[in-house]
Amino acid sequence: MSSKIYNPIQPAVTKGLAQAKRLGFPIVLSYTFEFEVSDLLPLITHSADKNKTRIYWEQPKDNIAVAGIGTVWYRDINKDNTFVDIQKSISLILNNSISFPNKYSNSLKVFGGHSFNLNEEKKGVWGNFPQGRFSISECLIVKNETNTLITISRTLHPSDVETKVLQEFQKTCEHYKNRLPVTLKPIQKTRVEKSKNIPGKNTYLSSVNLVLEKLNPSDIEKVVISRVRHLNIYGDFKDVSALQVLRENYPNCTTFMFSYPKSGTFLGSTPEHLITLKDGLFSTEALAGTIARGRNMEEDRLHAESLFNSHKEREEHRFVVDQIVNKLRSFSNNVNFGDKPVVFKLNNVQHLKTPISGSLKNGSTVLDMILSLHPTPAIAGTPTKQATEVIAKIETHNRGWYSGPVGWIDKNGDGEFCVALRSAFAKDNKVYVFAGSGIVSESLPEKEWEETELKFQPIVSALSGGQS
Repeated sequence: MSSKIYNPIQPAVTKGLAQAKRLGFPIVLSYTFEFEVSDLLPLITHSADKNKTRIYWEQPKDNIAVAGIGTVWYRDINKDNTFVDIQKSISLILNNSISFPNKYSNSLKVFGGHSFNLNEEKKGVWGNFPQGRFSISECLIVKNETNTLITISRTLHPSDVETKVLQEFQKTCEHYKNRLPVTLKPIQKTRVEKSKNIPGKNTYLSSVNLVLEKLNPSDIEKVVISRVRHLNIYGDFKDVSALQVLRENYPNCTTFMFSYPKSGTFLGSTPEHLITLKDGLFSTEALAGTIARGRNMEEDRLHAESLFNSHKEREEHRFVVDQIVNKLRSFSNNVNFGDKPVVFKLNNVQHLKTPISGSLKNGSTVLDMILSLHPTPAIAGTPTKQATEVIAKIETHNRGWYSGPVGWIDKNGDGEFCVALRSAFAKDNKVYVFAGSGIVSESLPEKEWEETELKFQPIVSALSGGQS
């Protein structure tokens, strides 16, 4: 790549260094350019990145994909930094960033997520994985229907020397530009064997019965109980192969991965959209109520009718709709939603779904909305406080990022987050797969076990390279 392409960056570097000196703290400089590439997934397979943070996000149905490599800035949620503290840090770094050229000023994005319960002590299988992390990638590639943008970022410190920054920044840009495009390797089959279920079936059934005893229309209406399956992977774990399988089999879902060096990899393909905010308009959905797909068209239709007409499933779904709408009313004077759900079909299950949308009445960001919406009744229960207290007493495992929010935010405060369902955490050759089900008064313990078995299937199959 010719060095003259980078000459226009010098004014941005000069401006950025002056701003860092004036503010007295580091800022982020980003340079964005267009590039033609048909598939972003190969871009996170380079051997040079094995010790770098890798982030992936794809919504095949909407032709949207994002790949992030490396890190120039990050903040962790921990005992010293709350979610609100992280919000302030994100706002500060984005508002003071310098982007070039100006037409791509909003290309910089902070990606991240956090655990289901930020108040729970980190333990067990999650080891060194952060309780929550939000970061800016050194290289962020964003592909949509119209173009592909590559954003290269660097942290500028007040003490940095301009000539050195220019030299190093050019080298970084050449490093990423010269390695594109990359060919995606075929999906690799891997032997996956179940190690154990936590809790075991009998304990899980007893847990459901305990929840049923605690349900009371005047106090607790619903509690979501999860379980985890431990798996052994024989051979090297191929996260990219798992992502290939998930995006191909579940194009209506959001396939994601957050891989942090020496800490582990969290990946999945979730059907549940938590919140999208753009230009003052938001959209979300209630997703609750589950049944299997049929073996043929007629059986599938009968299953869908059974789901739609089930009093138990409709009641579980209504709890979710009511709570989401009530929370959104603090952000909007016009929350719109249908009076009846629709049936949302995936490869192996179908759910009841109600789209919800509206417009903001204040200057809230997508993170403000997450703080209010999470956890939804679809992954915790109703009312939230009482349900999460029951979960804390009954669940013996740590959910970690399973059922937590994952996604991104930009300089405008806009962004998109999903609920991390149909997901797994991998560390070395050990993988932990999570699934849950909503317990309401009409729940049958054996049926709830069967529902979680269904929810395990997509991710377990993907981990093996598509083997059933």
